[in-house]
Amino acid sequence: MNCLIMPPMRIACLLALLIAVAPAADGDRDLAQVIDRGLAALARIQDADGSVDQGVRITSLAGMAFLAGGHTPTRGRYREASAKCLDFVLSQQDPVTGYLGSNSHSGMYEHAFSTLYLAEIYGMAPDRRIRPALKAALDLIYRSQNQEGGWRYQPSPVDADISVTICQVMAIRAAYNIGVGGTRSQQAMARAVDYVRSCANPDGSFNYQSGQRSSWGTDGARGIPRAAAGAMSLIGAGAANIGEEDPHLGPALGFLRRHYAEHLNSRSNWYWYGQYYLAQAMFHSPRREDWQDYWQTAWPIIADMQSENGLWTGPDTSYGTGFNTAVALIILQIPEQYLPIYQR
Repeated sequence: MNCLIMPPMRIACLLALLIAVAPAADGDRDLAQVIDRGLAALARIQDADGSVDQGVRITSLAGMAFLAGGHTPTRGRYREASAKCLDFVLSQQDPVTGYLGSNSHSGMYEHAFSTLYLAEIYGMAPDRRIRPALKAALDLIYRSQNQEGGWRYQPSPVDADISVTICQVMAIRAAYNIGVGGTRSQQAMARAVDYVRSCANPDGSFNYQSGQRSSWGTDGARGIPRAAAGAMSLIGAGAANIGEEDPHLGPALGFLRRHYAEHLNSRSNWYWYGQYYLAQAMFHSPRREDWQDYWQTAWPIIADMQSENGLWTGPDTSYGTGFNTAVALIILQIPEQYLPIYQR
């Protein structure tokens, strides 16, 4: 069986799935208020040109936060904000290279999140402008994959690390899910999985780069961001079909179970990056109780971090309020399963 083929979307079962993963009724009401305040605040900080925090990466994540609540450019309370996000992201693409990043150190992060966003919005609200932009963005990802199978900060096939690689994997996966990429995406994904596996440790943690074992970013709560990224890379490539018998996914999920509560209550750098992939890994884990356990612990903690103005300003300030708020809202709306990448 092709490892990239996943079961088709079961729209008819959506209601049953929501009942299975949603919190209790009282919590639902509180959670709905948190989400409503957050989306309103996110729309409030959007600039006139559609950008959020003046960057394509954070604007793409903000766009995904709106989509996660069912707010597309053509429907929903925040359809205008959603449309402005799309217009801004499309306006930032280089017409020659397809690049959606910037000249900053983390350009391929930006490119990957923007490509993922285009794939998700195309899957929910097709627009004739999106498909060619998405194909051009994917072509750049293919060209930037290095010999090991991974990616680095810049669009050049020279080096690789797992934190950038996971972002490209999810962008490829999302596009493949909606019929964009085909065989070339299968090939890129297979090479990427080889790289991710080369970063894995026996305890379920992951090294930053292949062959560079160290305690930095591999122990306890500090190990959550990369372990979650590694797990989601494998899940995105179809390892969840094998289940915990997979030699690297099984240990990675075990690591996440042992340390996710510690990370949720930490104030570590890359907090929201870690939670972003942790939530996805728990949601798509072969063990459905992984999501239930994580969700019951996580959503009240994340909700309590919301400021009175509806934004999330902490606990990690590495990427700013717009990033924190968008990621928090994406996580809190996972049970809605509007985003194709979160549909089981």
